Amino acid sequence: MPLINDGGTLPRKKKQTLFVIFTGSKKQEEAGTRYIANDGSTTTSKSVAARFWTFWGAKEFAEMNRIALNAYTYIDREVFTEFDTQG
Repeated sequence: MPLINDGGTLPRKKKQTLFVIFTGSKKQEEAGTRYIANDGSTTTSKSVAARFWTFWGAKEFAEMNRIALNAYTYIDREVFTEFDTQG
């Protein structure tokens, strides 16, 4: 489950690496990164992206929301700052 839904909070670190579901070409990551949000929609806002402690948590979320993982929709790690995680 996404961190926002399970009540989990980030430890008090300046940066935290978490798993997210990206959508779009890996070559376009720098120019226009797109994420899957908690409601299953796409977003360009890093702070709205569904975040997971584990790869398996992200995979379970994708399965539950019928998100097909492939070359264009994939799970990877992303670095979040404390600012990124403030709602």
